Amino acid sequence: MVLNWSQQLADLIGPEDEASLASELTRLNDIPHLRRGDELYLTGEWLQSLVDQVPDYIFVKDRKSRFVMANRQVAFDIGFTEFSELLGKTDMELHTHDVGSSFMEIEETVMATKVPQIDQEEFLILPTGCKKWFSSSKFPVTSTKGEVVGIIGICRDITERKKAEILQQGQNRILQEIAGGKPLFDVLETLVLTIEDQLDGVVGSVLLVDESGKLLLRGAAPNLPRAYVERTNRLPVGPAMGSCGTAVHTRQSVFVDDICTHEFWKDHQNIIGDLDMRSCWSVPFFSKDSRVLGTFGLYSREARLPSKHEEKLATEAARLASIAVERDHAERKIRYLAHHDVLTGLPNRQEFKHQLEKKVETSRTSGNPLAVVFVDVDNFKFVNDSFGHTIGDQVLAIIADRIKSVLSESHEAIRFGGDEFVLIAEGNAAHHSELHELMTVLREDITKTIHIGDLSFHVTCSIGAASYPQDAQDAAELLKNADKAMFEAKSSGRDGFKIYEETRPQKSLNKLTLLEEMRTGIENGEFLLEYQPQYNLVCGRIVGAEALVRWQHPVLGRMMPGEFITLAEESGLIAPLGRWVLNEACRQNRAWQEAGLTPITMGVNVSVRQFRDAGLISDVTAALKETGLEAGYLELEVTESLLMQNADQAVEIMERFRQIGLKLAIDDFGTGYSSLAALKNFPLTRLKIDHSFIRDLDFDERDRCIARAIISLGRELGLDVVAEGVETAKQQAFLASCRCETVQGFHFGRPMNADRFGKLLAMTLTPLDAHFGSVERRA
Repeated sequence: MVLNWSQQLADLIGPEDEASLASELTRLNDIPHLRRGDELYLTGEWLQSLVDQVPDYIFVKDRKSRFVMANRQVAFDIGFTEFSELLGKTDMELHTHDVGSSFMEIEETVMATKVPQIDQEEFLILPTGCKKWFSSSKFPVTSTKGEVVGIIGICRDITERKKAEILQQGQNRILQEIAGGKPLFDVLETLVLTIEDQLDGVVGSVLLVDESGKLLLRGAAPNLPRAYVERTNRLPVGPAMGSCGTAVHTRQSVFVDDICTHEFWKDHQNIIGDLDMRSCWSVPFFSKDSRVLGTFGLYSREARLPSKHEEKLATEAARLASIAVERDHAERKIRYLAHHDVLTGLPNRQEFKHQLEKKVETSRTSGNPLAVVFVDVDNFKFVNDSFGHTIGDQVLAIIADRIKSVLSESHEAIRFGGDEFVLIAEGNAAHHSELHELMTVLREDITKTIHIGDLSFHVTCSIGAASYPQDAQDAAELLKNADKAMFEAKSSGRDGFKIYEETRPQKSLNKLTLLEEMRTGIENGEFLLEYQPQYNLVCGRIVGAEALVRWQHPVLGRMMPGEFITLAEESGLIAPLGRWVLNEACRQNRAWQEAGLTPITMGVNVSVRQFRDAGLISDVTAALKETGLEAGYLELEVTESLLMQNADQAVEIMERFRQIGLKLAIDDFGTGYSSLAALKNFPLTRLKIDHSFIRDLDFDERDRCIARAIISLGRELGLDVVAEGVETAKQQAFLASCRCETVQGFHFGRPMNADRFGKLLAMTLTPLDAHFGSVERRA
């Protein structure tokens, strides 16, 4: 008889082959031996030759799912050379248990129900390791009696289509992970696995270039041996540095067919070790600004070059890797910017209070102390006003670097905002004795000479600290008390530091209250003047005094200028206060003269607000007239930064003062950043070197050079030069050697009341050497 499955087979081959197959079957059906034998008995080479030409799987199985016929493709993929080797075998014998049992289950269902399975997708890993997908159709074979005697199967290879779908899905998944902010290493691992799914016997890896561009760092390599991955981590970039190191160096793809013999790998056989790979192909990937970010590498167990398809996949993978890495860099930068100060690189105050609360809680549990240190740059606005914000930013960056340079593992620093920095000290570093040492070093480093281009100048700082649990009960109080200590340092004249003292009377920080108290204090005579002597090093006698205002507050005690002058300027009270200071200084100077003491010059500081006040000239004229003091014995001191704010206006006002006969001094010279071109236009009589240049004369050669240059400059301009802040005999000797005529500082006398100053003035008939020791002087 003629088997029904012959016609079914013809139907399943495809419409293009149906006519020829039907003709062949009709001819062959006349051959007698085809009608003999049992129901599945096949003879002749015609059918086998026919199906061997088809690239799809074609097979026939009996009722027990044993192969009775299959084309060459089935035998070849399973690992046989002839169909005959498959005869009588089931899928359980040819595949893993899971795969074999799933095939047999489907076939049993088809034969039991007589319902064919149409276009069922099946995945198969061949003995060679090759992965294939099929669209399988299986049909029951029936006898003339209608009994199922077996199945016919046709499996169409859809591997390329399936891989394309999987690749597209993988690409979409990678992009979703990137957009969703998944960690970079997870994204790169997904990328590597996606590419590995497309290739047989090939594994992938991603190496990333470090920030220096000199090393390759581990990225993702889920299927490479861990030991090998560790050996390639931190691999140097350069020529002949394996496939990946060379690819980054040359910025080009590098395909090595045999890593055991290739020149790029000859010096790295120790890295290869027991790696079961023979070839390595590496494709570099880049950022939008053409920086090399890393490489995507493929390893094959065969010694060969990549196919065009493999090259294409590696290139696409490199493109996706660049997107992932750039996105990660951007997100890390955003996170960094959210929590760090761009200018200084220090953490910002974004999470500072939260972190401080956690540290206080840890301190409470562990018993280890914790401290907060506030650092505030004094008069930083003058830097910005004089040089602009670009220089100001550079100054802040320099200060931040100096702060970082003194930190240890026990310290953290943040930029709190503007010109304020905050340090956290933990453990032993938080004890008061250690804080004192830390703040001493901080102050010394911050106030060192700053050099930016042709500019050289100093800035000072005020520092305050408080400890937990000694000075506070919680984080908020700790922060507040450290800020109070810093305010105390600033109020005491700046350029110093304080540690919070609980027993110290709290000074009112309410501006409105303090303002009203100041107004009342001026009316009630609560303000007083102290005088600091100025000595001439040539004759050794007092030649001048600087009048310094103090406020004897009825409740808060003595207050220094830093605690109220700023508020006086902001409120306008500086006008009546300045008027009182001017009158009192002139009155006292005249009183000393009337007492028969040597006439001296009285220096009075003039604030920014006073200098801009149109009534200043009339106030000065009135004070001189009322006290009877000659104009030549009064000197107005203005800061360098004040003059530079409006140089033309300053020159005009100063000219009018000079016409009256007053002396004019530029105070704190070297900190206000005036240009020499502007300086020569001011009608000055004296130039006062800021104490920040004097403080380190004993050991800082740069400060000595600056001081020497300022003294020489003053002499060339015909100005008397005064050195402020002289505290040691060595400083005095150096200044004398530089022909600096006038000095002022604690070495010669602190600010004192009028009676004490008068007695000191009476003593200056005795040469200076008798009081302070002889120094070498040059005429």
